[in-house]
Amino acid sequence: MELSPLARERLARIGALSPEEREGMRRSNELDSMLSQYFKGELGSEELWKGMKSLKDQSDESIVKEAQVKLVGTLRLQMDQADFEQRRSAILALETMKGEGKYSSLEMIFNSIEDLRQNYTQAKQQAYEQLKAGIEKQLQAITQQAIRQGMKIDVESSVDANIKKSPQWQDFISEHEKASGEMFNGYIARLRELI
Repeated sequence: MELSPLARERLARIGALSPEEREGMRRSNELDSMLSQYFKGELGSEELWKGMKSLKDQSDESIVKEAQVKLVGTLRLQMDQADFEQRRSAILALETMKGEGKYSSLEMIFNSIEDLRQNYTQAKQQAYEQLKAGIEKQLQAITQQAIRQGMKIDVESSVDANIKKSPQWQDFISEHEKASGEMFNGYIARLRELI
């Protein structure tokens, strides 16, 4: 493949990687591979910890921080509980490798995130149930008329579809997602500061 003169010029300015840069890239690639195996369930928490300990012993504490930052980057407000716990335990376990770890501060933030996740889900469910009660009453009257005319209606599917199409639900979800998302992002920023 022929490189353009501009690309050749940029490559010439960049130069070759130093041995330290090559080693840093190798460690980063090894870390990515280890985290990938952990996410796929091919590595357990203990194996991840041992692998990270080995990487740390080969370099320094910065690889532990890099791993934690990558793990924090995968946290989501609406993620599965098992996935959340997997990341939480890995971040906290890796914190024990640091000389001046902030384990208890990180744990407090994770507890706050867990509370937010629970409140987020409960508020969403409560709003859904309130709208459902009102819409079910409306649909019951319509359903009775339809039955008299010989039609069949799937009330449960109709209720769900009507709730999700309603302006009240869409307004609630929009505001709820925004407020919860801002709080979640604040907690994530705090985790990154502590790491």
